[in-house]
Amino acid sequence: MRVLLLLSRIEKSGVALHTIDLIKGLKAGGHSVSLISGGNTDPDNPYLANIYAEAAACLDSSRVFITPKGILPIKIVQGVLATVQILWWLLRTPHDVLHVQSPYLTFLPWLLGKRFVSTVHNVQLRPKINYKNATALIAISEESRNFAIETLGAKPASVQVVCHGIPSRFAENSPESLLSGLRKRYGLRDDRLLIGFVGRITREKGLDVLLGSAASLKPQLRDHIQLVFLGDYYSEADQKWLEDLLPEARETLEIIQVPFQDPKPFYELFDVFVLPSLSEAFGLVCVEAMMSGCCTIRTDTNGALDQITDGVDGFIYPRADQGALQSILSQVLGNASLRDDVSSKGKDRALNHFTLEAMTEKTLKVYQKLM
Repeated sequence: MRVLLLLSRIEKSGVALHTIDLIKGLKAGGHSVSLISGGNTDPDNPYLANIYAEAAACLDSSRVFITPKGILPIKIVQGVLATVQILWWLLRTPHDVLHVQSPYLTFLPWLLGKRFVSTVHNVQLRPKINYKNATALIAISEESRNFAIETLGAKPASVQVVCHGIPSRFAENSPESLLSGLRKRYGLRDDRLLIGFVGRITREKGLDVLLGSAASLKPQLRDHIQLVFLGDYYSEADQKWLEDLLPEARETLEIIQVPFQDPKPFYELFDVFVLPSLSEAFGLVCVEAMMSGCCTIRTDTNGALDQITDGVDGFIYPRADQGALQSILSQVLGNASLRDDVSSKGKDRALNHFTLEAMTEKTLKVYQKLM
């Protein structure tokens, strides 16, 4: 099967990482894959550059369109040129299936009268003139499916749930030399329980709730933890927001910030992983943490109920509920057997439901139905 993927840009986001993983999964299955995108927006990030290079090696062809930048008149001209570029490539690139990963590019195949597949990644998406429902729509969770039908007006029969999948490398053990090297480089102590977060640092990630919950723990727990934030700031405003919170938080907590890089070995170092987001597209980092064997806690945002059976293979708490998160942290930090049990069951669930192979197989069924 010849698959053509359309993506707005390669960046540090679940949409881009999902696209890269899908490329690898399709190629591993013997399919031809082509990509039209706005290119890598962060070429200086070695982790992103590396995984993009791996995906690029799997592509049969790749096209990069103009990304509008600068003042408004220039952006308008560049936007028109990019639209013409993409339409031409859609017509000229041989394919059996067109899969549009970026919702606001769906108007392009619609203009050409093409049948196509699209993915609903974000339940904050709103109907606009440049959004068109696909012939076949992939929802990444049950919540996304309901959103597509109720808010975007998709026909129920056209929507299929296909949860994100991740490479099996997350289930493998990293070399001890790598883990000990990271501990030494970033001051991660063996005699502390590590509570980790991975993701872009923004207000929406709810790190203030995590800080408040950790600070409210009883001293016998609080004094034996380190908080580790792995990620880069999304904007200067987000940086100021967190940096304003840290001085007071550091009066009672040990907080370590690590620049964004491959999160795989960090999940192995963490005793507990927390995603305190106020909103999420899916929370792919939770699946990564679970498959890595890390006890995972997350908010009840999109994807939570698909990923976790609360209290069995992970924990779910109401978004922004500092008290609820504090209660869960108290349970798992004070009970090593509980942490180990939840971690083990979480890894089993991730391996059974969220592998790259499972995602690719379900996606191909959607493609075949479209064809």
